[in-house]
Amino acid sequence: MGGGLGVRVLGGAALILIGILGLGVAMSSSWEAEASDVIDAPVQDIMAYLDSPEGWRAWTPWPDSVFPTDGPARGQGAGMAWDDPELGDGSFTLTQVTATGVQYHVEVNGGAMVTDGTIELAVEGSGTRVTWREEGDLGRNPLMGFWALSMDRAQTDELVKGVRRLGELVLGTPQRETPADSGSTGASD
Repeated sequence: MGGGLGVRVLGGAALILIGILGLGVAMSSSWEAEASDVIDAPVQDIMAYLDSPEGWRAWTPWPDSVFPTDGPARGQGAGMAWDDPELGDGSFTLTQVTATGVQYHVEVNGGAMVTDGTIELAVEGSGTRVTWREEGDLGRNPLMGFWALSMDRAQTDELVKGVRRLGELVLGTPQRETPADSGSTGASD
């Protein structure tokens, strides 16, 4: 009456799976990332690529299915959305635009995943220090807690690449490699 070996193995596997899913639910699904570097250009030259969705599309990757949302083309409230078979549906909105930076909000799959970010610009020497910060939540899917463990580092790497691409676009030349390129200024260090 104790059950066969197969029942015990399946029962044990089910308990392990329940334990893993339970751990995933208990883990935080939030993450943070940061990258910073100096671009040898004035603040206003860099802001020209930050205050509009079209500016962002020039230096950051977006799916081909991106389209503008209702609202202004530049400044607070400007945004874009997408409906992509691989990435799902989502939206990007500039929530605040000043002379020295922007804040934005990204939602994917109806808010199942959310990212809030800022890019701050500060004069440094003859150039501009660009500091890009993001924080997000991957939602309550039990497997997302495990994914969030690697998101800090993975997204920091993406922000570093993005700041480099922005500098290359503004200057029209490849940027020099800096310690930030190796991730040494990331938020998770």
